[in-house]
Amino acid sequence: MIDYLKKLTIKNAGFDIIDRGDCQLLSELIIEKTDETVSYNTLRRMFGLASYVKPSKSTLDTLARFNGYKNYIHYLKINPFEAYWSDKEQLYSLINDESEEIIKFVNTAGFKNEHALDFMISLCRELIYLNKIEELEHVFQSNFFNNRDFSYSEIIHFGNSVGILFKTKQVFENKLLSNANFLKFVYTIHVDYSGLNGYYGTWCKYVSENTTDIQVKYFSQAILQLINYLNGKSVSYTDFDSVDTAAFHPILKGRLFSVKILSGDYNSYDVNKFFNSIKISNDSNNLLDYFYEPMITAIISRNFLLMGLIKKFLSNQKFNIKYYYQEHHRELYELMCLFHSYYLDKEFINKDEIENNILKSEFKYSYKEIIQLFIAVYNYHNDKNDSNTHFKKFEAISKKLNYPIFLKEYLINYFESTNIN
Repeated sequence: MIDYLKKLTIKNAGFDIIDRGDCQLLSELIIEKTDETVSYNTLRRMFGLASYVKPSKSTLDTLARFNGYKNYIHYLKINPFEAYWSDKEQLYSLINDESEEIIKFVNTAGFKNEHALDFMISLCRELIYLNKIEELEHVFQSNFFNNRDFSYSEIIHFGNSVGILFKTKQVFENKLLSNANFLKFVYTIHVDYSGLNGYYGTWCKYVSENTTDIQVKYFSQAILQLINYLNGKSVSYTDFDSVDTAAFHPILKGRLFSVKILSGDYNSYDVNKFFNSIKISNDSNNLLDYFYEPMITAIISRNFLLMGLIKKFLSNQKFNIKYYYQEHHRELYELMCLFHSYYLDKEFINKDEIENNILKSEFKYSYKEIIQLFIAVYNYHNDKNDSNTHFKKFEAISKKLNYPIFLKEYLINYFESTNIN
C-alpha cells in the first residue's frame, strides 16, 4: 500500500519524482498543502533516489493528508483496493501490446502484493479468452512463477480457476505444454475428467512423450491408462513396475497405485505394500492425499473391497476426516463411504447427514461431472420412486462424457459387484 501511496503522491503533485530537485519541490508542496514538513532527503529515500529506509508513521500520515486522507490508517481503511484496481486497469491496457510489456509489468515489485494471485488469474484467463497463447506461455516464464512461494491451496485455486477455461477454449501449443510452470500450476492440477477423450487426453499423450520431469511424465502415463479403462481397453502397469516413487507427491503415489488396481493384475501383497508405505511415511497431515485417486478409482471400478480397506485403514489410524484441509477430498471420501454402506446394506454413523451433504455438494473442480454421474447412480438405486428421472440424468451425463464403460448395464448392475469387504 505504500507503493500506491507514492503513486498517488506523484499524481497529485503533477510531476515524476526522478531527482533531488523533484524531491525539494514536492517537499515545498507538502508544506503548502498540509502545513507539515517532510524533508527532501526523506522523500529521496522513499522514492528510491537514496538508500531506502522504511518511512516513519509521521511521514506516512503527512503523505496521506497530502493526498486527501486524515492519516495513513484512514488511507488504509477506505482505500484498500484502489492500488489493486489501478494495477489491474493498467494491465488490461497492456493486453493488446507486445508480450514484453506485459512481462515487464508483472515482474515489477508492486505486483507482488496480497492480490497478486487473483491478479495473475485474471491475466491468464484474459489471455486465454483472447487466444493469446504465445503471450500466455511467456507469462508462465515470468518471475511471478519462478520467484514466488505458493501454498498448496494457492496452487489448487490457481490451477482450477485457469484450467477450467480450456474446456471451451481448447488449445494445443507445444511451447505451453513444454512450460514447466504451466504443467505444475495448470496441467497437473485441473485434470479434466470430461475431456479425457478430447483435448486433455491429447495433452497427456504429448506431455508423456516430451516432458523431462519424471513426476509429470508418470502422472501423464497414469492418466493415459485411466483413459484406456474408461474406454473399455486393457490397462497396463508395466511402465510403472520399476519406478522409485519415494520422492513423489502423495496424490501421484495414489494415482500409480490406482493404475495397478485398474489393471486387475494385483494381489493382497500389492495392496498391503501400498498401505504399509503410507504408515512408514508417517505423513498424517496429508493422509487422505494418498487415497484421493484410489477413492475415485474404487467408485469408478465398483471395487467395494478397496473402499472397505480404505475406510478400515483410516479408522485404524484414528484419522479425523471432519477437519481435513481439502474439502473436496473429504467430500469424495464421504461419497465413497455412502456407496460402500449402500452396497453392504448397513447403516453407519451420520449416514443421513452425510447423504444430505453429498447430494447437495457442488463438487468443485474438474471432477464435477463424473461425480454428478455417480450421484445419479446412487440416487437411481436409493430413490426407487423417481428412478426414471435419475436414469435420464445418468444417461445425459454419460453421453456428454462419452466413455464407453458408462452404459445402461453399468448403472443397473452397479451394486452387483462380487468385490466385497
